[in-house]
Amino acid sequence: MKKLPIFAIVGHPNEGKSSIVATLSQNDSIAISAVPGETIRLQRFDLKAGHEVIIEFVDTPGFQNPQSTLAWFRENEGLGDERTKRFIETHEKDADYHHDCELLRPIVEGAGIIYVVDASRPMTSVDAAEMEILRLTSCPRMAIINPKGEDVRFMDSWKVAFRQHFNSVRTFNAQRAGYVDRIELLEALKSIDQDWEPALSRAIGLLRQDRKGSIERTAEAIIDHLEQALRCSCSSFLEKESGVEMEKHRLEEEYRGKLGRIEKRFRDQVRDIYSIRRVEIELPENSILREDLFSERSWQALGLTQKQLAIAGALLGGGLGAGADLAAGGITFGVFASIGAALGAGSALWKGKALARAKIKQLPLGGLKVTTGPNISDAFPFVQLDRDILYSKFAANWAHARRETSVELDAKGEEEGVSSRWTQAQLKVATRFVQAVRKGSAEATELAAAEFKTLLVEALGGVG
Repeated sequence: MKKLPIFAIVGHPNEGKSSIVATLSQNDSIAISAVPGETIRLQRFDLKAGHEVIIEFVDTPGFQNPQSTLAWFRENEGLGDERTKRFIETHEKDADYHHDCELLRPIVEGAGIIYVVDASRPMTSVDAAEMEILRLTSCPRMAIINPKGEDVRFMDSWKVAFRQHFNSVRTFNAQRAGYVDRIELLEALKSIDQDWEPALSRAIGLLRQDRKGSIERTAEAIIDHLEQALRCSCSSFLEKESGVEMEKHRLEEEYRGKLGRIEKRFRDQVRDIYSIRRVEIELPENSILREDLFSERSWQALGLTQKQLAIAGALLGGGLGAGADLAAGGITFGVFASIGAALGAGSALWKGKALARAKIKQLPLGGLKVTTGPNISDAFPFVQLDRDILYSKFAANWAHARRETSVELDAKGEEEGVSSRWTQAQLKVATRFVQAVRKGSAEATELAAAEFKTLLVEALGGVG
């Protein structure tokens, strides 16, 4: 076995070979077409951990003449282990066997075999010929059933046939596979040949290490984003009071837009961390992550519980109600303070747009200063945090074979955010960071951020 594990992805045209390669190599630039036979020559794709190539996957064309190829293999049984190599030498200039030679070339070079089928169709004599050819190569081989849709009625019959021809059989949905699914498949590949275990174990170890680094970078991105969101504000100056109302509305929109752009930059950064580059993801209408940051639904579904808000308010030195009034620039005249402790998470601040309202200050030398933000609601940081963590979990489990632009998220994961499950000790860690940012102390923020990063890494560690 070579130091670098190599696997040839083999199968009937349009069975999902390219999808398997895209997801396993974490490469969404791989062309995936619904047109049968789109792959006509070998295409090699590297799986990297950092900058090191740890596994190579070879996307092969489908068999061109499997039954004729099988007949040749049987007629030349006496060649033994040289059969595959001799077949290529004999037929490589014959256009009728171009695909077959291309497919078998990496096998001669020592690649393992991953044979892919779609469970929605029955096995045919052509499939039986392909599987027998692969068995006769004597190379280590795994069969993967790729359930491309909901129809898996032929799953059991495929499994029976596979057990006669392959060292291992797995079900793997390339369009939905998360991090754990990918690791489990790579772990299973170790079992098809004992000699491959050291190299694959090393590759998997490097992948886990790389994953840890991605989670740490994601935590740092969340911290940076939250700091920007907490400090975000917009201001303008007016000479006369006559334009105050119009300017207030303009600034409120500018502030909300600025927060939106900051969040978009964060999401782009997370997508880059997990190599989601080719697909511009448009979240579905019902996704909490598509909701406006200050929408009623966001503030009801995300953030802290009533009890946690009371604790956070005490730690932050204001309390839920007072914080809400300040965030609204005093416009609510104490209405939040009068009801704050009686209401639960999110619902106490259901009028989220009020939290983006402008404040007006009379200047000593004349004129007015109109300002929106920074937002000092006790709940705001945790609603934003939950949005960031949910999006990060989603990106971290992206299957790179997916090509749709509208993605359904796990509804269960959107029922509540991560912060609502934090202990009081964990909540203190988060509020220390929020407090340091709001006080404007660079040293205190840096110290609090280090502790906060550990908390976020723990929260994100359950990803996949």
